[in-house]
Amino acid sequence: MYIENNGLYFTFRIVILTISTLGMACTVTDFKYSAKKVMRILSLYIIYVIISTGILVHFFGYLVFLRTALLTISFPGILLVYRLAKDQPVRAIFNYTTQILFSMYCCTTILLINTLLWNSPLIDIILLLIIYPLMILFEFRFLRRRFLQIAAIVKYGWESLCLIPCSLLALATSIAFYPVHFAQNPSAVVPYYLLAAATIIIYFTIFRHLSILYHSQLAEHDMEILELQVNNLKERLSENESSAETVRIERHDSRHRFQTIATLIENNDAHTALEYTYASLAQLHEPDRTRYCSDPVLNAVLSSYLMQAKQEHIRFETHLSIPDNLPVDATELSIVFANALENAIHACSDLPKEKRRIILKCIHKPSLMLEISNPYAGTVLFSEDQLPIAASSGHGIGSRSIAAFCKKHNALCSFRAENGWFTLKIVL
Repeated sequence: MYIENNGLYFTFRIVILTISTLGMACTVTDFKYSAKKVMRILSLYIIYVIISTGILVHFFGYLVFLRTALLTISFPGILLVYRLAKDQPVRAIFNYTTQILFSMYCCTTILLINTLLWNSPLIDIILLLIIYPLMILFEFRFLRRRFLQIAAIVKYGWESLCLIPCSLLALATSIAFYPVHFAQNPSAVVPYYLLAAATIIIYFTIFRHLSILYHSQLAEHDMEILELQVNNLKERLSENESSAETVRIERHDSRHRFQTIATLIENNDAHTALEYTYASLAQLHEPDRTRYCSDPVLNAVLSSYLMQAKQEHIRFETHLSIPDNLPVDATELSIVFANALENAIHACSDLPKEKRRIILKCIHKPSLMLEISNPYAGTVLFSEDQLPIAASSGHGIGSRSIAAFCKKHNALCSFRAENGWFTLKIVL
């Protein structure tokens, strides 16, 4: 092949493949650090790839490098991206090994086609620079959001799943590079691409399985919400019965109060009768302080914004099951509630009073989930990162704050506008 006798060109090709494969891995990864810091660290890795590739090819040859690339290039890359990302170890292995496997099939296919048709280094470079950016764009546009949603919901089972791409990658490497490069051994091409077909079927099955788990978890959340709503309904019925009993007691006590006031007036003690009347009225007007959760900060935020909603004549429905031990800092979570409720109240204030409504739901099993829904007027536009675009200046900061909180805690964050209702859903 034309590559074997051109060490400089081969090194350049490996650098292109490494950068492209890193790009594929980054499209479905959430990083802990800023983009600039990630780029600086990955640049150092690229320098390492250039030096190590040049040394191995110069002293040991092309085929030895290919056989050892998993250890010298791929493994350090997997470890590096994992250290920069917020992934679980086994999920990171699944993700990055899958990207390496797909990249391997892509680059070897380009090499095989070019060897058979043109045998030209220039065409090889052109094909690499066209196909890999298209793959990265495809993953970013169509796979990133879906994969991150599944990863945020599906917490378990990655231990066994990560063994699949690892074993497929080892098998593909063995077929492709032992005893010689598969481009020089036509009989190896058939099993190599039969394995590719099996890989496609396996990954289709994996992602179908993950999608089922994803929808199962969402259904479980929905069932928890329905159960919470039923319990709230039972509590309201119980509260109504208790209120009815309270009314009966109050009517009974009012008879004694009126009798006392009448007696005081008959005795010409108007001052005492007036003081007694004011004291009775004060008892009747004592505010009913609702307790939404055990955390004082979060409870104060909920009380404040629910009171504000009442002042704006907004009908508020709450279905809350907030645990005593929160999975995140209560102050941070309170800010999320405050931003979300403020946005909902602001949206409802543009509607007629009879249409103003906010539904607040929160459950903590199997994981903490917050959902806030409200009707809206006009049209809601979304940015490329699926955040709602503010209709006027000075707004939209709350949504960005919520998104930053979810990114920090690796939570699922979803903004949706459908059928006149805007819904924010957060799953921790």
